[in-house]
Amino acid sequence: MPDKDALIAAVDRYTKAFGDRAGYLACFAPDATVEDPVGSPVRRGLEAIGQFWDDQHGLADDVRLERTGPVRVAAGEVAFPMQAVVTMGGADMVLPIIDVMTFDDEARITSMRAYFDMGDLAPHEP
Repeated sequence: MPDKDALIAAVDRYTKAFGDRAGYLACFAPDATVEDPVGSPVRRGLEAIGQFWDDQHGLADDVRLERTGPVRVAAGEVAFPMQAVVTMGGADMVLPIIDVMTFDDEARITSMRAYFDMGDLAPHEP
C-alpha cells in the first residue's frame, strides 16, 4: 500500500489534472469507480469515468478543483475538502466538496465518492 506522502501526492495530481482529460483519467485504476455526487449512479471503468469528465466539462465554460484543507489519510484511504470553481457566462461559482478515495498499490484511485449539496453553490470570492 502506498504511504501517506504518495497518497497526498495522488490527491494533488487528481485536483490539478481535472482540466486535462487524459491526465485526469491517468489518476484512476482501470476498474475504478466514481460516485459523484454520493447517491448518484456509480460510474465504473475508465470509459464511464471519461464520460463523467466530458459531462462535467460540457456544463460550464471552465471547471477546476482546488484543495481547501488537509488530506486526512487512514488505512490507505483519504478524505479531503476541496471546492469546484465553475465558470459560466463569465461568472465564477464555487461548490464546496469533500472527496473520499481508495487506492491501489500504484497510488491510482480505485474509488472516489464526492459529498456535496448543489444548494451550497455560491458566487466565488477569491
